[in-house]
Amino acid sequence: MEFSPADFIVDSLTTRYGAATRVSPLAGSFSAHQFLDDNLDRILVDISLRNWTAASLSGMATPSSLELAGPREKVFWDPANTRVAIVTCGGLAPGLNNVVQNMVTMLHDRYQVRNIFGVPYGYYGFAHDAESKRFKFPWRRLDTRSVQNIDFEAGSFLGSARGHSNPSAIVDALVLRDVNILFTIGGDGTLAGANAIAQEISKRNLPIAVIGIPKTIDNDILWVSKSFGFETAVGKAVEALRCAQAEARGAVNGIGLVKIMGRQSGALTANAAAAVNDIDFVLIPEIELRLEGEHGFLAVLARRVLEKGNATIAVAEGAGQNLFPDAGKETDASGNVKLKDIGRHLKEVILAEFKRLNIETTLKYIDPSYMLRAQTTSAEDSVFCATLGQNAVHAAMAGKNGMMVGYSHEQFTNIPLKLVTRGRKEFDINSPLWLSVLGTTGQPAQFKSGV
Repeated sequence: MEFSPADFIVDSLTTRYGAATRVSPLAGSFSAHQFLDDNLDRILVDISLRNWTAASLSGMATPSSLELAGPREKVFWDPANTRVAIVTCGGLAPGLNNVVQNMVTMLHDRYQVRNIFGVPYGYYGFAHDAESKRFKFPWRRLDTRSVQNIDFEAGSFLGSARGHSNPSAIVDALVLRDVNILFTIGGDGTLAGANAIAQEISKRNLPIAVIGIPKTIDNDILWVSKSFGFETAVGKAVEALRCAQAEARGAVNGIGLVKIMGRQSGALTANAAAAVNDIDFVLIPEIELRLEGEHGFLAVLARRVLEKGNATIAVAEGAGQNLFPDAGKETDASGNVKLKDIGRHLKEVILAEFKRLNIETTLKYIDPSYMLRAQTTSAEDSVFCATLGQNAVHAAMAGKNGMMVGYSHEQFTNIPLKLVTRGRKEFDINSPLWLSVLGTTGQPAQFKSGV
């Protein structure tokens, strides 16, 4: 994808409704140099010397850069008259409650915003009857006390759901409730919906800000090097892989097979496998899977089992979809392609192949998918969630709009939603991590059909 420096400029309500003139309520806690400047406090999109040299040779004054997230000295909104809505969408992920808790605490205790509402069940929570003005699901009023200790709970305190993203109806609901700021927490489908909502608001020329917070344990959102809940999910996936290893090692020609979440990205599977350090095969969506032939997966697996006495396989849920003729023909409520079950398919074909080869084996199949996302966070993830939620609030109160809080080069950044919705991030098979996985497993870079 091609980008220009202008693509990374974050929209602000101040360009249409006047400058942010109110002194931040955080002024008593922050010194002047701790507040960020939109123009000066930025980080390069590509921090490599190669990119800097190329930009210099091309005559580009300044390479593309990202606006750093954080508090601004002046705020756009009057806290006493600001009304905020928070919604969590899509599937669960560790840390949802942590993010909500930190957003509410920052809004209520630091910015002195008193009208904060939690929207239940994702975008479905905006459903209402236009004539009676009654909402299908009551919104919850939130304050510091109401979100106390929700970080000890897994799942979503507000409830979550897929789909139901009708920008026009959602904006109608925001207007009906006099909402000034909408925070949407979700994956690529949710963020695409947030971008559509922001566009509808702009079309109507309404002073309402939309701020996205990325949520995906697949780690497949553009401009986010790590998403909240990812570290926690890796830890739980490691537990499943160790169980599979124990099962495989305790049987004659034992095979442990674990399916790990990752629709279009193998990041979670690769990280978990690297952490265990003794996995035999790691199958990810970014590399086409071939089963048959001398250099196909089944033959390579059989040789490994006979040589080693056992084998453990980590497979991402989106891997091997090329094996199914009818794959990709159905979608869910969020517009995601419904995947075929590669885990069960591999179990069946492996057992059939070993039977054909007359090799005794015991295969144990573990699918911990929903266990990975329905967890409370690790300590590291909790810190990440806190900073992410707080930075979302800082951006909103400064008047930022149509943006997401990203994380690049170990820095939290403000990213226009229009950039986020251009595609999905895939796991880099040329990265040091994947090369390390190949080195540890000894598997071929690609399984090939034929002899």
